Amino acid sequence: MGSKNTKKLLLSCFLLLGIFSAYSQVKNPFDVRYENELRGDITFIANNIVNRQANGYWEYQCVRERRGECTRWGYVWVNSYVSPNDPYNETGNSSEYNDDLDMQYIDIDGDASTFSSSSAILTVPNPDCAIVRYAGLYWSAVFSASNRTGFDQLKFKIPGGTYQDLTADEILFDGAGDADFGYYSPYACYKDVTSIVAGMADPNGEYFAANIRASSGSSISGGVSGGWKMVVVYEDPNLPGKYITTFDGYAGIKSGETVDIPVNGFTTLPAPFPVIAQLGVGTLEGDNRIGGDGLSIKANSNFTYTPLGNTVNPTNNFFNSNITRANAIVMDRNPNSINTLGWDVDFFNINNPLNGVIPNNETGATLRASSSQDKYDIFFTSFDVEIIEPIINLTKTVEDIAGNDITGQGVNLGQTLDYVLTFQNVGNDSADNYTIKDILPVNVTLDESNFTLPAGVTYTYDEPSRTVQFSIPNALVEKNDPSYAIRMRVKVAENCFDFVDACSDLIQNLAYSTYRGVLNSNQISDDPSVTDFDNC
Repeated sequence: MGSKNTKKLLLSCFLLLGIFSAYSQVKNPFDVRYENELRGDITFIANNIVNRQANGYWEYQCVRERRGECTRWGYVWVNSYVSPNDPYNETGNSSEYNDDLDMQYIDIDGDASTFSSSSAILTVPNPDCAIVRYAGLYWSAVFSASNRTGFDQLKFKIPGGTYQDLTADEILFDGAGDADFGYYSPYACYKDVTSIVAGMADPNGEYFAANIRASSGSSISGGVSGGWKMVVVYEDPNLPGKYITTFDGYAGIKSGETVDIPVNGFTTLPAPFPVIAQLGVGTLEGDNRIGGDGLSIKANSNFTYTPLGNTVNPTNNFFNSNITRANAIVMDRNPNSINTLGWDVDFFNINNPLNGVIPNNETGATLRASSSQDKYDIFFTSFDVEIIEPIINLTKTVEDIAGNDITGQGVNLGQTLDYVLTFQNVGNDSADNYTIKDILPVNVTLDESNFTLPAGVTYTYDEPSRTVQFSIPNALVEKNDPSYAIRMRVKVAENCFDFVDACSDLIQNLAYSTYRGVLNSNQISDDPSVTDFDNC
C-alpha cells in the first residue's frame, strides 16, 4: 500500500472513500492507495503495449479531385507493411476499431529477451529540489489466453539501468471466467515502485515496461488493448501545499451505466483564493471512434454534476484512446501514438471558473464515470487540490560578537558567540501559537543578560534540560509578514576540562518550530531549523 504521512496539515483527520454504482459492474471497490499533504505535485508516464500491424491497410483519402478541391473521399488500400512499433495516428471517423485491426505486441527496446516493450520519459520539474515520495506502477490488458499464468509479472527498467523482474503487489482484477466481461477477460495489476524510483539521484529519463501480457489478433469481442502507467508524487518546497490522493479498483461501465467515486477529507482555499484542482484517470477499452462516455464531478455543496473535458478529451467522448496531460497529447514516449487503441490515461486541470465547480472551503466531491454508448473499464483515479497552510522558515546561525557569520567555522575555548534565530511565515495562512524550542549544547553557557527579542516575544529557560522556549505573538507570523530575528548570547567552555562531552570538538544544535494555522488548525510539531535557504 502507499505510504501515509503522519503529519496532517489539513482540517480533517482522514479520508473516507467508497464506490457506489447504480448499474456498473464493480469488481473491486475503489480504495485509497496513497494520500499525503505536502508541498509538491503529482505526475505520470504511460504507454500502450499492443498496436495495429498490417501488411497493407485502408487509408481514408481523397479519391476524386476537381480544380484543386477534393470532391469525393473514400478508403484506398495501401500495400505497405506497418509495424506495431509505428505510431498509430488515425482518429475520428478515419480510425478503425481495435477489434477490427490485427493487434500485435509493441517491442521497441531491441532486447531479444523481451516479447513486448514500450517506453515513456519522466520529467519532474526542478529535479535538484524535487524528492520522489511515491511511485505506483499499473498495467492492464485484454488477455483471453487459456493459460493466464504470469500476467501479474513484468520487466521494468529505469533510466540508465537494466530490466528488473517485478511481481504485482496486488491483482486489482482478473476477468477470467467472469460472465460480465465475456471472452476478452481483462486484468489489472499494481506494484509499488517507490523504493526503485526514489532511490535514483535524478528520477528523470526514459522508463521501459516489458513482457506485459495481452491478447493479439483481431475480432475479439471487446477488442484488444493494453498498456502501463506509472504515477509519481514528488515534494518540492518551492511549490504550494497540496492534498494528493490516488485510488484504484476495477469497474466495467457499459451503455446506460455509471460509477461514482466519492472523495472527502480535504479543505479547499478560502475566498478570495482560486481553487485549483487536478484529476487523473486510467482506463481500458475506451474507443476513439465511439462517443457517449463521460466524466463529471459534483462538489458536496453543489447540487448538480459538471461534465469534465477539454480539446483532447471532449465531454461526449472523454475516454477516447489517448494519453494526455494538461490538455495536450503526451508525445515523449515510444511509440508515441495519438490513438492508443483502447488504452486511455489522462491528467488534467479541472476548469473551475469563479470557483463554481469546486467552491472555496469545500471538503468533498464525487467523481462520476458514465456511458451512453462506449464500453470501458476504469481502474485508477487521482485527485489533488491546493490547500491552505502556514509555512514558517526557521534558520539558526552563529555570529561572533562583531556580527560576523561564523556558522560552521571553528571557535576558541572561552569564546563568546551569538545564536541568531530568524523566522518568517511564507505560507498562505497566518500562524497561531508559534513556539521555538532550542536545546543548548552541553559545552556552552547561556548569558541571560544578553537577549535581543522582537516586540512581544518572551522566553523561559529550563536549566536542567538546557531548553530555551520562545513564545511568538501571532502578529509576527501572519501571512506576508517580514522576517524577525532572536539573538541570544552563549559562551564556550573556558578549557577542555570544563567540556561535559569528553572534550568534543563539535558544538552544534538545532532549533525547532511548533505551530498551527489560523484557518488550518492542524499542528506542525518540532519542525527543525536550517542554517540557510538555497534555491530549494
